[in-house]
Amino acid sequence: MIADKSIKSHDFSRGDVIERANLQAMQKLLENFARSATQKFTSTLHQPCMFEFEGFDQLAWSDLVEEFETGMYFFTFSLPPIEGRAVLAIPTEEVLAIVDLRLAGSGDDDYSGRIPSEIDQAFLTPIFEDFIGELGNAFARIQNTSPTLEAQEANILFVSVGSPSEMCMVIRLSFFVADRPPREALICLPFEMVRTFIDFLKAKTALVEKGRKESLLDTHRRLMDVPMDVVFQFPSILTTPAELLTLRVGDSLGLGHPKGRPLEVRAEGILVALADICSSGVHKACEIKEEVTR
Repeated sequence: MIADKSIKSHDFSRGDVIERANLQAMQKLLENFARSATQKFTSTLHQPCMFEFEGFDQLAWSDLVEEFETGMYFFTFSLPPIEGRAVLAIPTEEVLAIVDLRLAGSGDDDYSGRIPSEIDQAFLTPIFEDFIGELGNAFARIQNTSPTLEAQEANILFVSVGSPSEMCMVIRLSFFVADRPPREALICLPFEMVRTFIDFLKAKTALVEKGRKESLLDTHRRLMDVPMDVVFQFPSILTTPAELLTLRVGDSLGLGHPKGRPLEVRAEGILVALADICSSGVHKACEIKEEVTR
């Protein structure tokens, strides 16, 4: 039996969704971000940490607000010059454990019922500025941004990325810190912000593809100007060392080339055509009779 929480409603009449191909391009960037965030947290806390990309959801902000259960802590941030405001949501207990670990604690206390104080927030600010900075570094392959942590909130009612109907891309991350069990973190990006990144990505991809095609055409043109040795070749004949040693000036060797048999035309040793011997004015020439393709 499928648990109720695994079933999500979807309005198929909605046209405002991000195409699968664009999500796949974004996924590679986010997987890189998860790896770099893992390294940053591990280095900062001096404890084993891990972030792992789990997948995407596309939800209206009002639906996402309903999904947030109590006990989540929110970091609001922006990525100028990209317009829009995004949100990082992490379980409050994990946030408090991060503060404890940063202060050389064990990170395994009971944090239930608590929310970060102003002192806690002061410790959290540089840690999550670095975290958001890693997200900016991942997106830098598309567009350079200046990640800015704007606010910390313990109540979703004080957090907003837009109107209730605003569509958002929700990035789901599995993470753990120290010896604590794995939990889920969410990054919510409004569609306006995501589509801006996708437009930059398409423009950059088109520019790279244009450069690749121009490079191929330039290579082709250059190859057409490379000088090559072309040889009109009679078939080889067999002889012996004894016969070769008896050769004198004026001796004749039969080529064994029947009348009407074409010569082989070879370019750099490769057979490319067959040709007949002919004349061009007072000069001997060869007329191509057949192309040889491989």
